[in-house]
Amino acid sequence: MLNKSSKSIQWALVLIIVMSLAAFSQEVVIHDFPLGVAGSIESGFFEPYNAQLQAVADTLRTYPKARAIIVGGADGEQFRENHDALNPGLALGRALILRNLLVNEFKIDSSQIVIWTEDSHVYGSEHRYASVRVDRELADIDNRLTLLENRPPVERIVTEVRGEPRDSIVHTQVIENIGLQFGAGLASSPYGVLPAGSFAIFWKKSFYFEAIVGHSFWNNNYNFNGTDLKTKRRVIGGQFIVYPDPDIPVGIVGGWIRTEEIAQRFYEYVRLSEGLVLGLRAEPLDFIQITGTYNPSKRRVAGTATSDLKEDQFMITVMAFKAFGGGK
Repeated sequence: MLNKSSKSIQWALVLIIVMSLAAFSQEVVIHDFPLGVAGSIESGFFEPYNAQLQAVADTLRTYPKARAIIVGGADGEQFRENHDALNPGLALGRALILRNLLVNEFKIDSSQIVIWTEDSHVYGSEHRYASVRVDRELADIDNRLTLLENRPPVERIVTEVRGEPRDSIVHTQVIENIGLQFGAGLASSPYGVLPAGSFAIFWKKSFYFEAIVGHSFWNNNYNFNGTDLKTKRRVIGGQFIVYPDPDIPVGIVGGWIRTEEIAQRFYEYVRLSEGLVLGLRAEPLDFIQITGTYNPSKRRVAGTATSDLKEDQFMITVMAFKAFGGGK
């Protein structure tokens, strides 16, 4: 009889330990926060998690020495203004939303809450989250802090730490600040509008070196020495763009553009225009560029040995673009 009673007590202790460990391993993760949201959110967003959050609140009331760790997360989404420097603030804001919900709605003592943040460089809604978990390790944090404050002074020992070589660190920073950008859209020219694409290498989203190429897909008519020719148009050029203020999406453009109208029968130009371009570029949206430039170009017609300077040309280019890398 004593043996049975002893076994019952042992199983009861095991059950209590398991239940205690389960209580202290509680965690609720709320994914898919809306992009850019950090200060407020509709209350219905948390409704699917109310039962789990209530269980966390009950555990904290049962164990006053326990602590709840709230973590706010942000992904690598880049914003045009300040680029992706907004994300750490978004992560903290999401943690504070969950903290206020637990304190105001579930009546958790705010002294039992610790807030952390996580700033991920990977893009995806699963990294825009807030989570809460009960952590037993923080139960005696007050006592441990008191012991640290009251400990006797210790002798300082200087230890040489061999880390990553400085040259390697500088090299990594340089690589992280270089980015690539691709664009596609329409460009005007002295001979009409044509489709164009662009490729750019940039530094910190402030200095860009960009190549532009374009070619029409349709035929145009051009009369040359009494002969009607079918022609197409093409453009090629290079530009350097500087954004003086990172908070203002307007850059200064300078470069060289060459435009040709090509006879399809001979595949030689019948008209040619080339010269400097100088103007401005604006980005009204995160993926749209509008470039306006003045182009005092030299123009030539097939069969002539000299070019005439034309100073009446303004060019407009509208492109959708996508950038990769480039740092903050």
